[in-house]
Amino acid sequence: MIILYANFIVNDYKPDMDHLHGEKGARKNFMSLESFFHEVISPKRPLYLVPVYGVLRLVAVFYALGQRVRAGLYRQKIFQTRRLNCRVISIGNLTLGGTGKTPTVMMVADTLRSKGFKPAILSRGYGGQSMEPVNVVNDGRQTLLSPEAVGDEPVMMAQRLKDIPVLTGRIRYETGKYAIEHFGADVLILDDGYQHLSLHRDLNILLCDATRPFGNGVVFPAGELREPLSAMGRADVVCLTRCCGDDPTDRIDGCNINRVPVIQTGLRVQSVIALGSGEETGIETLQHQPVGAFCGIAHPLDFFHMLEQVPVQIVNQNYFPDHHDYSTDELQAIENRAKQSGAKCIVTTEKDAVKLTGHAFGLPVYAVRVVQEILEGQDEWDRLLPGVGAG
Repeated sequence: MIILYANFIVNDYKPDMDHLHGEKGARKNFMSLESFFHEVISPKRPLYLVPVYGVLRLVAVFYALGQRVRAGLYRQKIFQTRRLNCRVISIGNLTLGGTGKTPTVMMVADTLRSKGFKPAILSRGYGGQSMEPVNVVNDGRQTLLSPEAVGDEPVMMAQRLKDIPVLTGRIRYETGKYAIEHFGADVLILDDGYQHLSLHRDLNILLCDATRPFGNGVVFPAGELREPLSAMGRADVVCLTRCCGDDPTDRIDGCNINRVPVIQTGLRVQSVIALGSGEETGIETLQHQPVGAFCGIAHPLDFFHMLEQVPVQIVNQNYFPDHHDYSTDELQAIENRAKQSGAKCIVTTEKDAVKLTGHAFGLPVYAVRVVQEILEGQDEWDRLLPGVGAG
């Protein structure tokens, strides 16, 4: 049972082509191990799933204990934490799924670059097939590796942040050492590094989704927490993502965050990129246009909602699991449905677009570029990051 649950988290589920429809059809027919997991842990779970949840709650007790013991062993220096010869910023979360790590990593990199530092980004390379200990996705001049080799998010960051080195590898100490020796990096940014306790960090940025900061509040495999909430005590700053107007800070009040600064952030559509030519234009290119939209991200409905705010007329939409690897047949089906619905073009995310190279579309295809911006706490943000970068 535990192996089954771990498997769907680590490996993308690939849906049957017959399940790809518009939003209503997708909601009705899209079924996977992931959706089964969320059905089990939901307070509204069916009666027949109660015994399954009971077993998982029992296992979760031991899993949480194991995480506490592991953290304690690092804290007591029984497990070794190694240091690199430059400052290290870790960005991560406590929950499974997307909380905006990649946009935050790029925002941090942009901030440091604007202050005159030479950052490098270290990613695990989720979904990539390369087994090399160090993979240079971007050497600060050009993108060198494909999404198949190192995953979609590192390639997207490499293409966006053209002059900032991006590296992947399982052991961040090794990729960090390489970045220092070969690219002269003076600040390292750990993408999804909150649980990577074997490397010392000078600033721990903990991300929490403002709409649901702790999932169902239970540790895996009975919930969405990677660690018990006591792990919040390691944070130097809490960054609330996906903020949209109301004040979400009360949702984390009372948690073990040591009175650290809380930054509120949100996403904004910046521009669109034409596939093929790479031309970047304003979002007005898509305004009031009938489009077919698709994505494979953690919160697909947020992407569609963002487009509707532009406003864009979405006449057909499809969504897939996060990090989905698109087949030729799937892309052709997406285009056919878009044409049948009267779409003038196809729109997707920048993250999905890096996996479309080589596929010939009959309709124009645009990738939407979004940026993360600080809504509350700009002064704290400006104070923290340059302070970390100082020698």
